[in-house]
Amino acid sequence: MHPFDRAAVVGFRLARKASAVFPEGWGDERDLALLSTRDFDVEPAPIEVVWGRKEEHRGFRLRRGQATSPVAPRLPPDSRVMSLEMVEPAAGSDAMCVLMPAWNEHGFDRRRKLSAELAARGIGSVAFDIPLYGSRRVVAPDLQPIRTVANFAVMGWGAVAEALSVIAAMSRDHRIGVAGFSMGGNLAALVAAVSPVETAMAGMAASHSPGPVYLDGILNRAIDWKALGGREQAQSRLRSVLGSASVLEVEPLPHLASAVLVVGDRDGFVPASASQALASHWPGAEVRSVPGAGHATLLWKHSSMLVEAVADSFARLDRRRPR
Repeated sequence: MHPFDRAAVVGFRLARKASAVFPEGWGDERDLALLSTRDFDVEPAPIEVVWGRKEEHRGFRLRRGQATSPVAPRLPPDSRVMSLEMVEPAAGSDAMCVLMPAWNEHGFDRRRKLSAELAARGIGSVAFDIPLYGSRRVVAPDLQPIRTVANFAVMGWGAVAEALSVIAAMSRDHRIGVAGFSMGGNLAALVAAVSPVETAMAGMAASHSPGPVYLDGILNRAIDWKALGGREQAQSRLRSVLGSASVLEVEPLPHLASAVLVVGDRDGFVPASASQALASHWPGAEVRSVPGAGHATLLWKHSSMLVEAVADSFARLDRRRPR
């Protein structure tokens, strides 16, 4: 495990209120089943984005937009309107990548850096705040927005459903990809696994499921086990609930052979076995290991590898298409 990742354990202890995972327990039992990949409805619901004016930047142009979530009735009122940001190369592009957020990534600042690098490679991108995140928070900014396991289920299910709707809308004029780091990588994998649209996929520190991340990685030590009824009683159930959201439950689609996965060989958050299981489930997917990289340093020092993985996944998918 990388020393920076190990130091995160100390951070969890010092900032317990802000960093605790599931501090209010299980939440609404009816929402827990939303995580199940087996039961996911993959028919994208229509979405209409109202885009603002184009902002010209050096090398790319940016547009902000809003849309009513396609799953709005299942969301808290304050979380029903999606905020989106699209970045395109100045010369335009027929390739568009949906960028999913990492844990506690609110707004677009971090993803915009990736978007600018993608634009330099001729690839457009679109990002959106997922349910309960960023502009869609329903709690104070100094609190962890995911208060319960049920919150996590609503967030993850909503994020995948919304991404599929965005992909369906964008695919009218673009070749499509999806990508992300950490939780964003896991969400991207889930989206690509069920997408009816051929989708390039690139993930950095991506697990096949949130289960191994929360139960077998460092985040295990940040979980408020007392709120869940005690570690001994809750651990097995939490593994079952979180593990029900798994790419391994979905028959691989042909486009997944074009996936490119980047992993750090000293990642303390996402077990190497969780990333390898994802790659093994997708015959033909490529894994690129970064020697000596932990979770924290993977995106910090090697973000260009995620951008390269997106570009290469598009190229791999294009080679698979009949001419």
